[in-house]
Amino acid sequence: MLLGLVFPRACIGCDRDDVLLCPKCVGGSDGPQTSRLAGLEIRSCLPYAGVLRAAITDFKHGRRAYARDLAAVLIPYVDANMTLIPIPTTRRRRAERGFDQTVVLARILQRHSGAGVVELLRRRGTGAQQGRSRAERLAATGRFCVRRKPAASQGRFVLFDDVRTTGATLVDAAGTLAQSGVRVSEALTLAWAPREHQ
Repeated sequence: MLLGLVFPRACIGCDRDDVLLCPKCVGGSDGPQTSRLAGLEIRSCLPYAGVLRAAITDFKHGRRAYARDLAAVLIPYVDANMTLIPIPTTRRRRAERGFDQTVVLARILQRHSGAGVVELLRRRGTGAQQGRSRAERLAATGRFCVRRKPAASQGRFVLFDDVRTTGATLVDAAGTLAQSGVRVSEALTLAWAPREHQ
């Protein structure tokens, strides 16, 4: 309560109190988009556009206060039978933001749904996807290594990321995990980028 008085929250779309991103402004009545790529079923909740895009961009630039409202979009698609594997950001981006946005969202989802979260992947190097062409993104491989093997009891693994553009990052991560004996056939993302943003 006191925090809300000192740092008031208002939706960036309509100025509704006590929320930075309200369900009405997020929209999404058409439901998630599901696609298949290289044997991976990818479910993406909302288009990366408008108010949602602004919120994700602010979140990626270090405004951690968006985490709760962004996670709320994902909660209906996460359950206790899942173990989320967050796609890690680069070390440089994590240092700039002070946090890894996919890990932050995954931990909130864990608290609300009972889903597991395991940080199995680590980025190789510091190269980010931003600024690459669609062809360059699709051709890039070897961006990850496996930090450790998970326990067999951790069940149904689901890759988790904030925004899907071409899907190449998710496919690369799934391939890296498969080489270590971890089979992943599903992925979940907060948003998908329309072709004009790829």
